[in-house]
Amino acid sequence: MASKPGIFSDWPWKPLGSFKYVVLAPWVVHSIYSYAVKEETERDLTNLLFFPFMLWRILHNQIWITLSRYRTAKGNNLIVDKSIDFDQVDRESNWDEQIILHTQLSYIISMSMAGARGLPFWRTDGVVKTILLHMGPVEFLYYWFHRALHHYYLYSRYHSHHHSSIVTQPIYGI
Repeated sequence: MASKPGIFSDWPWKPLGSFKYVVLAPWVVHSIYSYAVKEETERDLTNLLFFPFMLWRILHNQIWITLSRYRTAKGNNLIVDKSIDFDQVDRESNWDEQIILHTQLSYIISMSMAGARGLPFWRTDGVVKTILLHMGPVEFLYYWFHRALHHYYLYSRYHSHHHSSIVTQPIYGI
């Protein structure tokens, strides 16, 4: 946790503890119900796939975390000659919060924007545009927002948690 936690330092579903995934239940139930009830021509597979994609992301992240911690414990390819301690594991136990938020935003955008429904599964021009947008403005903004987080006011309230662990783990990329 940050040394002086600021507003919005904790996720809104933190009091739910291990039951934090229940915040997705209304959207999951709605997407299953609407897919089952609607006519075949009106069905939208997009909403139905958000939850399985979220589960895949969680499994994928957990595999990399487990592999990294195994290799750290084994002593192969250490970046820092130090083993991971329990305090760091406890601090990083909320790595899936971003995935929950991303899934919620996906449901909200898909259900509120008419243009977000019924999109094709794959379009090469869309992939190229996404890559170019990510390489250009997204990386540029990410860099400057991260630099801003190193200002002493923001650092002590929000960003010090990011730098409090010595042993690097794949969780940091989330």
